[in-house]
Amino acid sequence: MSDINQIGPEFASWDSYSRFARHVRFKGRYVWGGEERAFLKSVVATIRNRDVEFQAGRTFYRAQQGVDVIDRIDEDGNWIGEDTWGYGAARMKPLSDRAREGRANPTGIPVVYVGTTIQTAISEIRPWVGADVSVALCRLIRPIRVLDLTLGHGKSSFAGPVFSHLLGKRDLTPDEKERAVWIDIDNAFSQPVTASDDRADYAPTQILAELFQSAGYDAIGYKSHFGDEGDRLGFNIAIFDPEVIEIVGCAPYVVRSIKVVAEENGNPWSKSSA
Repeated sequence: MSDINQIGPEFASWDSYSRFARHVRFKGRYVWGGEERAFLKSVVATIRNRDVEFQAGRTFYRAQQGVDVIDRIDEDGNWIGEDTWGYGAARMKPLSDRAREGRANPTGIPVVYVGTTIQTAISEIRPWVGADVSVALCRLIRPIRVLDLTLGHGKSSFAGPVFSHLLGKRDLTPDEKERAVWIDIDNAFSQPVTASDDRADYAPTQILAELFQSAGYDAIGYKSHFGDEGDRLGFNIAIFDPEVIEIVGCAPYVVRSIKVVAEENGNPWSKSSA
């Protein structure tokens, strides 16, 4: 059996992320024990082949609900209609003193979330059919170092060696535990978030985001569950310093349709006709 209090770069268990997440959600948010500190130390020590650099001038998209509607006035001061515009540049950045919390930031600490495609940016704000949306074109003003959290997206940490381990067939190697933990981390950042989510669900990824920032990263990149048609899913980038982007344009959009794809994933029951 693994030593769950182990200190060092090796993860104590294949489910170390899950254990950490449960602790900070339900037991202790700000004061950690040896197990939690060891987990965070192992996370930093096992970052491998995940560095990406985005150069200055790279563009992304950021969406927000709503648009500006401006009255159109003729030369005599009469109202003759309305013009629809995307929000102004200041409105398309998070407020420095009233930032809402998200997957990578707690309340009050601004992080700017952008997408690699317009579709991804709009989808991430969960609009309804007919909603007016402003989509800004964002440009990097300097290079940024990004941690790639897409490698384990959609995979299962439970499969393969971990399954054999749970059947008692063999112990896991450090590399196998590491792979399982990072799959869980990658998937945690890409899980869809809705306004009704329990805010405690944010805590594990918020802590990890601050950890990655303290390790020298300017941003994290993770897969979106929403994107273009087919398999071309977009990417989300959470940039820790909103000042590294400038808003160079903003256009109004209206959501015409929302595609819902569902599949049965459990055991159905039905009432007897008798």
